Amino acid sequence: MDGVDVLLHGQDRDERLAMLRTQRNLLFTLHAEITASRRNLGLLDPSAAWSSRSQREYSHRVAEMLGDLDVVLHFLDEALATARNHIHEEEQMCRV
Repeated sequence: MDGVDVLLHGQDRDERLAMLRTQRNLLFTLHAEITASRRNLGLLDPSAAWSSRSQREYSHRVAEMLGDLDVVLHFLDEALATARNHIHEEEQMCRV
């Protein structure tokens, strides 16, 4: 049993479905905001034009942060997929 199952226990199907859709929408919004921030951070990396040691270190740190954001986006993709699967399951149960 995962955290979503625990949260959904004891609620009727309409409430569960509404909560799952809200979670999906919040995850989607967060994903979009992090994607936009990642894109903006990538634009700040002037690695081709910079040559000093501090500038190279800055460029390296930007690359590290981009990698960290990629990991976060991966986990958000998984969370979105889980939310979508739970919504699909709830919708199927409502049809039965």
